[in-house]
Amino acid sequence: MIIRTWKSLPRLIRFMLRNAAIGISAGWFLLGMILWADMGGLYSLITHSSYAFAALLLLFGGFAVTFGGAGVASAVLLGHEFEEDNTPDNASRAPVTELKPAYLKVPAKR
Repeated sequence: MIIRTWKSLPRLIRFMLRNAAIGISAGWFLLGMILWADMGGLYSLITHSSYAFAALLLLFGGFAVTFGGAGVASAVLLGHEFEEDNTPDNASRAPVTELKPAYLKVPAKR
């Protein structure tokens, strides 16, 4: 069911979601390492606060947004190709029409 839903998405959306998930995972891993190492006393500050849940929620959300966007942007700017699947999506089945220029008669001003 999930695989069928995943394959029904357009390739560009799958490309962006995959790279966003990679970026979010990398960001959360980095945040986990920062908290584990207690850099700047951040973990101690959070654990001794009465708003620990809100602080962690904001940290995880901020890292997800930042690193998710960075993951998608780096994949696009590095020119990564889409995955090599041979299943056409709905956009590739669209009819191709030949484009012709539209001519417009303009009266000459003299």
